[in-house]
Amino acid sequence: MASEIVMPRMGLTMEEGTLVGWRKSVGQKISAGEPLFEIETDKSTVEVEALESGVLGRILVEVGQTVPVGTVIALLVKEGEALPDEAPAAASRPQAMPFAPEPAAQGPAAAAPSGKVRASPAARRLARSLGVELSRAAGTGPGGRVVAWNVTALNLTGAPAKASPLAAKAAAELGVDLSAVQGSGPGGRITRQDVERAQGAASGPGRDEAVPVSGEVRPFTRLEQVMARRMVESFSSAPHFYLHVDVDARPLVALREQLKARLEKRAGVHLTYTDLLVYLVARALARHPEMLCQWTPQGMRQLSDVHVGVAVEAERGLLVPVLRDADRLGLAETSRRLAELAAKARAGSLQPTEQEQGVFTLSNLGAFGIDAFDAVLNPPQAAILAVGRIKERPLVSGGQVVPAAMLTLSLSVDHRVLDGARAARFLGDLAELLETPVLSME
Repeated sequence: MASEIVMPRMGLTMEEGTLVGWRKSVGQKISAGEPLFEIETDKSTVEVEALESGVLGRILVEVGQTVPVGTVIALLVKEGEALPDEAPAAASRPQAMPFAPEPAAQGPAAAAPSGKVRASPAARRLARSLGVELSRAAGTGPGGRVVAWNVTALNLTGAPAKASPLAAKAAAELGVDLSAVQGSGPGGRITRQDVERAQGAASGPGRDEAVPVSGEVRPFTRLEQVMARRMVESFSSAPHFYLHVDVDARPLVALREQLKARLEKRAGVHLTYTDLLVYLVARALARHPEMLCQWTPQGMRQLSDVHVGVAVEAERGLLVPVLRDADRLGLAETSRRLAELAAKARAGSLQPTEQEQGVFTLSNLGAFGIDAFDAVLNPPQAAILAVGRIKERPLVSGGQVVPAAMLTLSLSVDHRVLDGARAARFLGDLAELLETPVLSME
């Protein structure tokens, strides 16, 4: 009997994946543990190994297609075994998942009785936070289940039309009203091509344009789509406020100069300012547990693990690998692990689990010559720290104006979670740690 190969869940928040490559062709032998296909998730590109040996009998999902987790994407048969007469048309199946799925509803609600919308817990949380009526969302998940993206698409377009996941995304990105699009798919389902045709018609000869827009249109990458979606969700659901402080960075500069050669010789690491910042931020977070809270529709979630995300520029775009238990790591180990995570991010080999469960994010644009900036919250986190470059500026000290290496910190905060006073106490404590870093390492 043929075995079903499904789209795996490669992270706690993954709901769908895009197939970007098959490592085997139909008819080829496969050994358990051998790379079989490659998928792109919301966060990274991941190579997936075969779970059992056999022969690749049939491919049901082609390269470039995006399908929900649990979708059957291929069939595996034993050597010499014939394929069944009919194969499932990329149907969704239950699966054993390497990561725990979101908790299922208990009791009668789990059966989705008549009149109740079938939706993932993430979709329900997002609908509540955005004020979206869940019953108006078109479910494109397994079995017509409403997933988080459907809620986002409805929030952006206001249209409850039934559409494929790619069509819903394209509509949100192109500003197309799905309720006005005629679907050409099975049962009138709207496809991405339908959306693109509708957008082309809206911008055709009948449109009043003084000057036609020129230039090629490059399709968005999946990472760009996810980033755009998350930023819209962040601004639309979390009221931001910002705090700024200038720090005398001379002690920090001196400390790095003292430790740089010693750590490189003893531990083989290259100490950076980001390493020092993450080390000190983790200590400040441990002193201020209120910074580890997250807003949920049900109430405030208090976290205890200090998992710090660090924004890294990669070829695919901005990625945020997470340094786990950062408050428990020494400086050398902090530097080593951050270097490893950054290298994996730039190589495109970060695993989804290495980008999850962050409670706070640090974004440092000092290397790009930026003096100061305000960052957008990384939901569901309640705060993000934006750091500029260390630059010599005038400083009034002891009644005298002296040149000093200065550093500007900007803290973006979710006002639903933290008020100004609590956020200010954290930022003030962090500034003090940066101005007396030797004391924090004793």
